[in-house]
Amino acid sequence: MVKVIKANGNLVDFKKNKIERTVLRAGGSRKFAKEVANQVAAKVHKGMTTREILNHTLKLLKKQPHIAKRYDLKRAIMNLGPHGFTFEEFFSQLLQNYDYETRTNLIMRGKATTHEVDILAKKQKKFMIEAKYHNRGGNHTRSQVAMYTYARYLDLRNNPKNKIDQGWLVTNTKCTRHAVEYAKGVGLKITTWNYASENEKSLQELIKEKKLYPITILDSVAGDIKEKLARAKIVLIKNLLMMDFNALKKRTHLTSNQINRVLKEAHEVSFK
Repeated sequence: MVKVIKANGNLVDFKKNKIERTVLRAGGSRKFAKEVANQVAAKVHKGMTTREILNHTLKLLKKQPHIAKRYDLKRAIMNLGPHGFTFEEFFSQLLQNYDYETRTNLIMRGKATTHEVDILAKKQKKFMIEAKYHNRGGNHTRSQVAMYTYARYLDLRNNPKNKIDQGWLVTNTKCTRHAVEYAKGVGLKITTWNYASENEKSLQELIKEKKLYPITILDSVAGDIKEKLARAKIVLIKNLLMMDFNALKKRTHLTSNQINRVLKEAHEVSFK
């Protein structure tokens, strides 16, 4: 088995079937998925980085651009930055599509002190959510973050006016093993890119199940266009496509040409 280097520097076995499965989930046919996976495997060598493998895979996927965009979903989430507030808004809107009521960026009083709460979510139970955003794949959320998230939840819960039932830590990358163990031990709900608490969905599963793609999956959404959409709190392609053209133009201050380019690409990703 060929060893390749992950973003955090660890060595892992290269798994061709993982590429095949991801292409299938992105909408590719079984034949196309096998073809891409075989071509990538033929190029992989010892010491190659997973970023290099990803870039090579994306080159092969350019034959079907809409699939390439869906395949590169993890990087699109990281491109929501540079500020974490956009990730908070993204996850809040994601939850709304799963019947949660959400509010973002709140100042709430606990028993001992006040807290900045990223997301307050309600669906049968009421959750205080800490959204931990990273713009690099090798950055994992550590146990200290899980600990202070739980401590803040306890203080907020101890103010009876808040009626908060559970703390919830969300990150767009991974949590360390110690962070996961701690969360399990104290009953802190956790959602990472590819892991979630028991009977829950991971971040990528939440996105892919209902095709809740971020606007940053689109090549046309970058720089000033991305900033204007983010300021208008338009972070899901689904919401972008539901908006009236003139209302979108007024809300974002984008030009007609910019909006047409974004909408054309958004339709291709969503409906092909």
